[in-house]
Amino acid sequence: MSVSVHADAVILARDSYTGDILAPSGFKCALDGRSYRPVLKKEGYLVLVDLSPGIHRLTLSRRGYADEQVEFKAGDGTAELNVTMKPCCPLPPGATTLRVTVTGNGRAVGGKRLWLALAAEPEIKLAQSSTAPGDTRARLYTKRPGAVTAPATYLIEDGPDSELVTLRELDGETGDFAAPLEKDHLRGRRLLPAQSYRTGPDGIFTAVLRAPCEVLIFDDRQKLLATGALMDGENSMAVTVT
Repeated sequence: MSVSVHADAVILARDSYTGDILAPSGFKCALDGRSYRPVLKKEGYLVLVDLSPGIHRLTLSRRGYADEQVEFKAGDGTAELNVTMKPCCPLPPGATTLRVTVTGNGRAVGGKRLWLALAAEPEIKLAQSSTAPGDTRARLYTKRPGAVTAPATYLIEDGPDSELVTLRELDGETGDFAAPLEKDHLRGRRLLPAQSYRTGPDGIFTAVLRAPCEVLIFDDRQKLLATGALMDGENSMAVTVT
C-alpha cells in the first residue's frame, strides 16, 4: 500500500553574501509559531507537505545567520520559494554594507519588508522583442551564463511595470520562470538579483554585499522607493514609506 503526500512548498535557502546553497540539515524551522520538521532533500531543498489550505508563515533559523521569515499560500499547487539567509556578526572581511533606515509619518517603521535589487555582474537582459503576461519562458542575454544564479529571485526592472520573478533555470539563452509573468516587458529590460529584508523595531535593516554596486529599494508592490550607488565599506540610505 503506497502513501501519497502533497508538497505545498519547496524552499531553497542560500547565503545572501556568497550565494551558496545552504545544507538543509543545518536549519531549525517553525511553522506558524510551532516547531516543524520539513522533508530534507540532498539537493538542498526543504519540502513542506500536507499543510492545511491558507496562508502560512515559516521561520528559518541557522547558526551564524539572522532568522528569516517567509509567507506562502498552501492549497494552490506547490509554492517555489527562494530564501536568502543574512550573515550575522562578525561580518565577512572586505564586505560592503548598506544600512537602511525606514520611516513613515515621521516614525521608525519596524517589521516592514522591503526588497533590495542589485545591479551587479553578471548583467542579464531580456533578449527577445517583448514578453507578454502568461509567458513562462523568455530569451535572455548575458555574457557569463555560467555565473547566473538559479533558481533565484530577480526583479525585471521596468519602471512602474517592474515585477519580481523566480528564474528557475537558464538553459543556453532560454530562461524558465517558476510562475507566469504578470506584465509586458520589452527587449533590454534588466533582470536584477533581489533579496528581501525586514526592518527591526528601530526601522533599520543592514545588507552585507560582496562588492559596491548600484542598488534599488522597492516594496512588495514593486514600487521603487530609492536608488543609490554604493562605495567600498559602510553605506547608509533613508527610505520613507506610506
